[in-house]
Amino acid sequence: MAELSEIVIQADDDTGWKELSRPGASVKILWENEETGFSIALFKVAKGSGVPSRHVHASNQFMFCLKGRYRYTASDVVLTPGKFYWNPKDHPHGPTEAEEDSLLVEVYDGPHYYETPEFAKHA
Repeated sequence: MAELSEIVIQADDDTGWKELSRPGASVKILWENEETGFSIALFKVAKGSGVPSRHVHASNQFMFCLKGRYRYTASDVVLTPGKFYWNPKDHPHGPTEAEEDSLLVEVYDGPHYYETPEFAKHA
């Protein structure tokens, strides 16, 4: 049996961030299971940036806002510090826009997409 150990990641430093193809958006993976697609990440979005189109996920998406104002423009759902958001698998949502520089914890309980859209690819 493989030996288990604790892992500590400094979440608030500048290392480990991956820019997405959408300017002003980046992600920092904190933990992921490559077999199941389950992941925990930080999602950083600069004011005025966001997700440009409606889309669905291949698993449940959970978000917790740490900082800023992050709006789902079609539904007018606004995430502010302390708000938790659950988007069920296959539920169409988006687009989004950060009304302020925003930082969110993002969790997927399986693969993110059936096919990764352009805006979610790494730059």
